[in-house]
Amino acid sequence: MKEEEKQLINKTKKAKSNLQRTSKMHNIIDKIEIKQEKGITLIALVITIVILIILATVTLNVVLGEGGLIDRAQEEKQLTEQAQTQEQEELKGAEEYKNGVLAGTGTTNPPGEKSEVEQAIENKTKYIDTTPITDDLDNTVYIPGGFHLATDSGTKVEEGIVIEDDNGNQFVWIPTGTYNVTTEVDKDGTQDGKLTNELTRRQWAGKNVEAEPTPVNGDSVINSYYYGEGDSRSVAYGEIDAFLASAKPVSEGGHGGFYIGRYEQGTGNVCKAGVDAYVSVTRDQAKAKAEAMYSSNGEIKATSQLISSYAWDTALNFICQTNEKGYLLATTTNSLYGNIGTGSSGKTQTGGYEEDCYSNIYDFLGNCLEWTTESSSIYNYPCVARGGSYHYSGHYVASRGSYGTSHSYTDISFRSQLYV
Repeated sequence: MKEEEKQLINKTKKAKSNLQRTSKMHNIIDKIEIKQEKGITLIALVITIVILIILATVTLNVVLGEGGLIDRAQEEKQLTEQAQTQEQEELKGAEEYKNGVLAGTGTTNPPGEKSEVEQAIENKTKYIDTTPITDDLDNTVYIPGGFHLATDSGTKVEEGIVIEDDNGNQFVWIPTGTYNVTTEVDKDGTQDGKLTNELTRRQWAGKNVEAEPTPVNGDSVINSYYYGEGDSRSVAYGEIDAFLASAKPVSEGGHGGFYIGRYEQGTGNVCKAGVDAYVSVTRDQAKAKAEAMYSSNGEIKATSQLISSYAWDTALNFICQTNEKGYLLATTTNSLYGNIGTGSSGKTQTGGYEEDCYSNIYDFLGNCLEWTTESSSIYNYPCVARGGSYHYSGHYVASRGSYGTSHSYTDISFRSQLYV
């Protein structure tokens, strides 16, 4: 074979070999590219998943998180409900105002306007002279000079309007004659928004009997033994007329009410919560203490006295009229309603028995018996105490008991009446 042919054959072999290597390289490159594409796709998938998780988290926070869409929706719902309630109250107030003006019943305060009682409580107004102001239901209440309304006073007569002097002694207004009440309290069958509380002594039903009392004519005898303050046997003989003239209904020329101590009298001759009841005093000593409370205080434009049977029975009738338990309160001996029969060690401080609070008046159903100016014809026992006793379950708030002029006990205290 010629040399040229050999060279040509060799070149052809080389070319073929190079071509084969080139083909292999292409195959390798293709495989690498495929792997790279798969790698890129996997990374993109991971990134996509991460982004979706982030977006989902953000979305959940927007929807469910604090201040999110659901919270905002609930807030919007509450605001809408509040607006609807407010609108209904305003409409109701406008209707009551219209009815009050046209019919002379219910409130005559314009909608949204505070009553004089509310304003006096809010402004802590101290009255220099005796001043008539109106409550939420347009009842007139006389505030004696030297007093202001207590911060926890009711704004309606039915709730107990409470006055307070500069030393913290408190008294509650008791209405006489006809006065305005809310529908919830108006349970006398008329549903006219009015109740009537006569200024009179009363004969009450027996123990644990729920019944309206029978009004008594003036100082007439009750239960064969008990006489009023106008009778010559009474310690207050000749002293009751000024009280009755002031306290009688407006229609009869009076102020339409009077005050009684919010609490049993406390040690130190005070009428405050959280002090020991003033006990171990005779009836005459209690009378002198009650009268001395403001006798030397020229700033106080009111007269204080030991509570009379007129004030006791009228106040009790008011409590029964304006509270859910009604006339059962007057005769109950159940300690659920007052500190009655809880035992010889059961006496509490004034205002200490939470259940015994009715129309903002405390300690009235129980705790200590209380001296009054009523009289008894029982020989050697002319003094009369009223109320329930922690010491003995036989007494109840409407009951009467006779004692001697020298008697003083640890379960007999007293309460004052106040009039302008």
